[in-house]
Amino acid sequence: MKKLFPALLLGLASRPALAVAPPTVPASLDLVGLHLTLDDEARQLVQEKVNSLCRHTGSFEARVALAEAAFPLIDQVLAEEGVPTDFRYLVLQESALQGNAESVHGAVGYWQFKRETALSLGLTVNGSIDERRHLTASTRAAARYLTRHNATLHNWANALLSYNTGLSGVRPYTRPTDADATSMVFTGETNQYLLDFIAQKVAFEPACAQHVVPFVPWREVPAAPGQTLAQQATALATEPAALAQLNPWLLARAVPQDGHAYTLLVPLASAPPVAAGPAPTLPAAALPAPTYLRINGIKALLARPGETAAALAQRGGASLGFFLKVNEMEAGEALQPGEPYFFQRKKESAEEDYHVVAPGQRLATVAQRYGVLRHALRTFNHLPNDEAIRPGLVLWLSHIRPRTMAAEYQPVPGSRPVAAARPPAPAPAPTPAPAPVAPPSRDDDSDELASINDLPTEVPGPPVQPLPTPRPAVVAASPAAPDRPAVLAPVAVRPVVYTAPAPHPPDSSRPYAVAPGETLYALARRVGVRPAELAAWNGLPPAAPLRAGQLLYLSPTAAEPAPVVASAATPGLYTVATGDTFFSISRRYGCTVADLLAHNERPNPTLRVGETLRVPRQ
Repeated sequence: MKKLFPALLLGLASRPALAVAPPTVPASLDLVGLHLTLDDEARQLVQEKVNSLCRHTGSFEARVALAEAAFPLIDQVLAEEGVPTDFRYLVLQESALQGNAESVHGAVGYWQFKRETALSLGLTVNGSIDERRHLTASTRAAARYLTRHNATLHNWANALLSYNTGLSGVRPYTRPTDADATSMVFTGETNQYLLDFIAQKVAFEPACAQHVVPFVPWREVPAAPGQTLAQQATALATEPAALAQLNPWLLARAVPQDGHAYTLLVPLASAPPVAAGPAPTLPAAALPAPTYLRINGIKALLARPGETAAALAQRGGASLGFFLKVNEMEAGEALQPGEPYFFQRKKESAEEDYHVVAPGQRLATVAQRYGVLRHALRTFNHLPNDEAIRPGLVLWLSHIRPRTMAAEYQPVPGSRPVAAARPPAPAPAPTPAPAPVAPPSRDDDSDELASINDLPTEVPGPPVQPLPTPRPAVVAASPAAPDRPAVLAPVAVRPVVYTAPAPHPPDSSRPYAVAPGETLYALARRVGVRPAELAAWNGLPPAAPLRAGQLLYLSPTAAEPAPVVASAATPGLYTVATGDTFFSISRRYGCTVADLLAHNERPNPTLRVGETLRVPRQ
């Protein structure tokens, strides 16, 4: 780690260090938009980290002085990108505010980006420039990285953890209830990266608020192309060495004349030791070029508050007519701040498979968030128009829902239970009666780094079998007349009311058979556990792919099944061949399908070529 700018910290070397009493970690606090509660073990772990941060007084005060100088610039960028201000403490955790910091893994700069990630976020990294070492440029890249992940995870704490693990790596640590949560409980089992972040806030927030450490304010100014730092230091009336320390991003002798607008950090050496004010607004020529996001493989930008379609089209370098066409908008239609808008034609299908309609959400909004054409969504879901959606409706995004399958509704906060239309049937039963409805399934399997899809709390997956102890459902319907013919959609509806899902998996010794297309993450969401726990109970890697028919245990008490004792009655084995069915195999071995299913602990007659079945000995 590089030294902490000794020439820029006013008075720190000329006066005795102040004794720093480590702050006490509270039992609860507000952080990144969430109310966090810490159990005793978590508080102890955070307190140990706080004590460590404050132990060396001189080092702690040096970092406080750097934070006081840098935070006004960082806060402005975070506010512009819509990221909670508490993320200012992440730069202390990542690099101790050292622009030249380098990790053993090749991460560089204030926010510790690897080269590939930095380039994907629009930073310049070459032999002359390394914007990972530029305070405001790298802060903007970090803010966009966090925003993209939060748009997928719907939880700033999980987005924070994804900064360390990546989007796919954070999945095993998330719960279904994390999405759009307003409060969370951290325990001793919480990832240490999150607990360390809390320690940074607890240690540095009061020290910065008290302004007891002298520091030198910084300001940001446009860099002059073609000039050296020494030449610009003369023009700015500052010390060349101080200017060089604050601008390690410039690797070349002079600022490149490449058409890119760069900025310099300048120490105000003659300023009194107080908090720096907001950075001056840069001229338009000094602002960075727009960094496009990728949704469904399509270039997009997020609309800013108050921005018009014409302004956004100009920012993205497109004509207004083209912009309106590719976004399926009418002239004069207002933009929604924070929503993505495209600069290429949207696609016929989405990368995701399903979406649950939120209260007040329109089909056009869903189409924008997934980068898919509206007419495709209408076709996939047999919708007569854009208004034919209700809260909780499970929209199919990438393929057509069979007409014989009823439209599925998930319970969503803030909405009444909605009616699920019955699919057409060949003929009603002679004595129809209401039947329990299988609980809805959930899925959320997006691993796209640049995804900004606003996924809902519950995203359904493919139809799956009920769990061993299904959640109760109440169905109210009047029996149809026996002689009434089947009616195609739209049809009379049957109100369905679901109770809340159980927060933990059922304690059952019966294994669960994986449905076609089901993932470990989707199944964990259904049963309300962490994917890492479900994988551990079954001896699987955290991101292991699943296969249809695979048997999994859904609770730790069921993870140790009793061994099969060999005896004369132990069945033989049969390897499934192409064209085999449970019926044909049962005929071959002189048993019933039910017996064969029971022998193999199968809830349904699904086979795959090459798997081994236990069969009666002949």
